[in-house]
Amino acid sequence: MTTQQSTQAADIAARQHWMAVLAKASYQDLSSRWQQLKLDPECEIIRQPEIGLAKLQGRVGGKGERFNLGDTTITRAAVRLSDGTLGYGYLRGRAKQHALLSALIDALMQNGEHAPSLHEAVIQPLAEQQQAEQAKTAAQAAESKVDFFTVVRGED
Repeated sequence: MTTQQSTQAADIAARQHWMAVLAKASYQDLSSRWQQLKLDPECEIIRQPEIGLAKLQGRVGGKGERFNLGDTTITRAAVRLSDGTLGYGYLRGRAKQHALLSALIDALMQNGEHAPSLHEAVIQPLAEQQQAEQAKTAAQAAESKVDFFTVVRGED
């Protein structure tokens, strides 16, 4: 793997991370952190927030054959900054403003000028909050874990 390829892979992974954080965050948390920055970038809405369906698939045991689990609603939006940078927002549910704000933050994170302040004030705290919630859920699940074992009798 060349240096350029590894840099591109790192950029893609970083973008996947912040887009996942934005999609999983509550709109109240996201908008309050956004408002604290007092940013008002000029942007054009390329795709108005729209609601649609996505098919969910599962695998038996996580490794088996795929099966259709059902459908879920998703909301998506796209914006373009004045410098031409495109930002996208995709999230589960019916939250048009959330998708639009996520798209704007995605575009600004790619831009570079506002990326450090956005990462520090929005992405990092939301990611830490989500990790803490996951750890709490995992701890609650671990409390109810039951280990089954079989006793083998000494039959001949």
